[in-house]
Amino acid sequence: MRTEEREIDLLTWEQVDFQKGLIRIERTEYFSPKSEDSTGTIDLDPETLALLRRWHASKTGSFVIESPRSPRHTASRVNYRCTPHFDILYAWLKSQGITARKPLHELRKELGALLASSQGIFAAQSVLRHAQISTTAGYYVDKKRRVTAGLGALLPPAPADISV
Repeated sequence: MRTEEREIDLLTWEQVDFQKGLIRIERTEYFSPKSEDSTGTIDLDPETLALLRRWHASKTGSFVIESPRSPRHTASRVNYRCTPHFDILYAWLKSQGITARKPLHELRKELGALLASSQGIFAAQSVLRHAQISTTAGYYVDKKRRVTAGLGALLPPAPADISV
């Protein structure tokens, strides 16, 4: 099973801390992270927290993503409760130009790249829950914008008669 799908598929309401505004990725009755480094917390922005509050108000079970399917601990092949939801998501991602074999993992890579660009590599490492910064840097960070020191703004304007 792919990690991203398992974390989503088996996320329980007990893992959502509305007071602190975060999700805890941890061992539960249904889910075991692939390593201790895979556990951690994910901070939620106010908009996502509000969405989760609305879902929670009408919940019918233990899982954040509702499904009539029950989790199967002993399945010999990948079996997600939320396969119909994932199918809709993957079709939408494909319509948006995401053609990767693992579209959800591609979103995770994009998240890492955006975080690294806007908040730094250590923020990306924290959210992605990588044990080694080299994993974040090597596999998840793409340069999305020009990176300069901005020192040119401190220089006086070049004379108009100098051409390059």
